[in-house]
Amino acid sequence: MKSVINSLNTEDFTRVRIGIGKPKIGEDLINYVITRMPKEDEKILEGSTKKAAEAVLKIITQGVDKAMNDVNLRGE
Repeated sequence: MKSVINSLNTEDFTRVRIGIGKPKIGEDLINYVITRMPKEDEKILEGSTKKAAEAVLKIITQGVDKAMNDVNLRGE
């Protein structure tokens, strides 16, 4: 994220986030984030990526606030 902010020279941009869960108690957060995900989670990520793409289309066509309310209210 730092490199994106540096490249754009601003923090003022829309972000679409995909949750990745939380590390186990005592597990290092950075290691959790950068470690390859388990195979069984790849299908979940595929579905989440499709929903994120739909959210981006809504942001473009309906605006951030409407898209955010639609996606967050439906649990996407």
